[in-house]
Amino acid sequence: MECLQYIQASPNDSSLNASLKEINKSIANFTGILATWVIQRAKVKWLKNGEDDLKFLFAKIRCRQGRNNSAVNLFASFPNSVRGEVINSIVTHFQHIYNLIPPHNSDIGIFPLGSAFPTDLSNSITKYVTDEEIKKVVFMGCSTSSPGPDGYNFHFYKSAWHIIGPMVIKAVRSFFVKGYMPSGIKTTAIALIPKFKNAETLADFRPIALCNTFYKIIAKVLAIRIKPIMPILVKDNQSGFIKSRISTDNILLANEIMTYIRKKSGGKYFCAKLDIRKAFDTVSREFLLARLKQKGFPSLVVSWIKACISDVNFSILINGSLEGYFSTSAGLRQGCPLSPYLFCLVMDAFSNLLDAGSFKGISIDGFILTHLLYADDVLIFGEATTENCNSLTNILSTFAKASGLHVNLDKSSILLPKNLLNPDNICRALSIPLISEKFDYLGIPLSFKRLKVSDFLPLIESISKKLSGWKANLLSFAGRLQFLRYTILNSIAYWIRGSIIPKSVFKLLKKMCSKFLFFGDHTAGKKLHMVSWDKCCAPKENGGIGLPSFQALHYATLCSLILRIYNVESPLSTWLFCRYSSPWKPPSYSSSTFWLSVCRTAIAAKAKFHFNITSTAPISLHWDHWYQDCKLETCNDGSSLLNFYHTNSPLKVIISGMSWNIPNFVSASVRNLISEIPILDCSSPCLVWDNSGIGNFSNYISAFTLPILSVLGITLFGTKNLL
Repeated sequence: MECLQYIQASPNDSSLNASLKEINKSIANFTGILATWVIQRAKVKWLKNGEDDLKFLFAKIRCRQGRNNSAVNLFASFPNSVRGEVINSIVTHFQHIYNLIPPHNSDIGIFPLGSAFPTDLSNSITKYVTDEEIKKVVFMGCSTSSPGPDGYNFHFYKSAWHIIGPMVIKAVRSFFVKGYMPSGIKTTAIALIPKFKNAETLADFRPIALCNTFYKIIAKVLAIRIKPIMPILVKDNQSGFIKSRISTDNILLANEIMTYIRKKSGGKYFCAKLDIRKAFDTVSREFLLARLKQKGFPSLVVSWIKACISDVNFSILINGSLEGYFSTSAGLRQGCPLSPYLFCLVMDAFSNLLDAGSFKGISIDGFILTHLLYADDVLIFGEATTENCNSLTNILSTFAKASGLHVNLDKSSILLPKNLLNPDNICRALSIPLISEKFDYLGIPLSFKRLKVSDFLPLIESISKKLSGWKANLLSFAGRLQFLRYTILNSIAYWIRGSIIPKSVFKLLKKMCSKFLFFGDHTAGKKLHMVSWDKCCAPKENGGIGLPSFQALHYATLCSLILRIYNVESPLSTWLFCRYSSPWKPPSYSSSTFWLSVCRTAIAAKAKFHFNITSTAPISLHWDHWYQDCKLETCNDGSSLLNFYHTNSPLKVIISGMSWNIPNFVSASVRNLISEIPILDCSSPCLVWDNSGIGNFSNYISAFTLPILSVLGITLFGTKNLL
């Protein structure tokens, strides 16, 4: 204040102005430190250097504290016990979970190997750990992540790297040289996160491991090396945590199978969703290490992993204080960078056992599918016979005895077609008491019946809850725009990727988002909108604010899917090609609603898709526009070749290695024209977007124009039928 008074008296004094500049710089620095501290505690991940409203952030902190402090309800559930006794009960509960009796059957030989570790990749995973590798892991860590028992998070390591960096590098490298890690580094705090509001019993809380950041650095270095090898080692049924595999592909495939069973199979199959009891917490470490050795992991890597997962001590975080300190002999920590990959390797043993056993899955045109996995979410498809169900039960029992992972039958569900003759016998054979009309798989409803608008109420309620949160009312217009872009639209996009949303649901969601953006209240009554929602969804260069419309999200999702099924082999792509051949083939009456939508999008965006010819590409000889961006039927005399092969024949029937193998009866002119098309290496993408590679989501949204709207039959509020 004194400085300001002096400046007002002598505004041209250069020394006073310099002092004021330093004071303002100091204030800005301390304000930034305060904002950083508040943002770390608020954990608003969608907030990116724009909205630093402290009122909003402190409200978020208080909300999180209220939610996380719901552990106080545990004390209320023991009204006649003192605090110390309740804490001891909680510690004893988790001590029992993490120290279960080791499985009796430890013979790893009964499990088929599957894909072995490639020996030529051993050096890439055991090579010398460089300074740059360690530093990269530190600076890619989330600065706002919760610290472990030592209290230091990644923000501290980044800020003090110029001081502690050399010592951290030396310590990390010491582990990879000696293979030894002090138990104090692995000490972990268990945070109890309520699964739902007003959680009261221990079963209502999810234990999440808060590992020390220094341990995370070591585990992350190892996880990054393992990551590129996982797609080779783990069967493609598993879509969780594996590069290039997407969870919503499992949902789409499950829905496609449901449609196929309902329309074409005569109702002789069942679908079961199995719940694995405390999956990460009860897995046998001995089984995991034995499986790693069986897979052929280098002994050095196995010793590193063993050092990371063994001799781990836990404390329970209750209302901000660490309680208890106990050792563990089982389980993987949910919060350790290695755990997702290690758990997938354990579940891969189940996948190989199920596929190699006598269990009969669902088949189409030679492709057999028995199950889908996303981490510990298990979806089983099989013939609805008592013998087949008994076979599945025996396989689950064998896996449980070896791995420690048991199915919770009370929380498992089964879907059966309405025309199945023996539903009760199937349930008894599987010991699953609940026959459902539908259940949620990865958050999306799944049923043999057509989904109704009421099945999408969870989506509407979820969006309404996010928009009506009193924290969101504290945001400015710019903050609400960012909240819509990174939170609300992402939630809606997940449902778009996994299901076909009715236009009435889109219309309601659009109305809610528009009211929230302009008035801060999605439940507001009728008010004048100065700008329509559709204009808001226009690109910025066209006068909009760049929010993607729901139609654009749907279009971009399907464009991405079309590119993915051609370029990435997966259970979904194999199923779709076996059943439909090509998205440019006219769909039949038995096609699913989802596939009809894919075909409409493929036709609308045909000019954007271009084929590269490879010897293994799943290109359709008849239906795909591989010949100079046209179908072969447009070529003179091309019909002779098409008439010789079945309409569902792939293009590779006329390819041998890296050259064309065209039958002699085809005219010389056609042979010459086709022979001019180059055959590329198999590593090249089969289908590209606008001759610029596989593109990205923003490219697909940008391509969504009014001409495409008219081709797809999309109105302002959805589609004439379904999107």
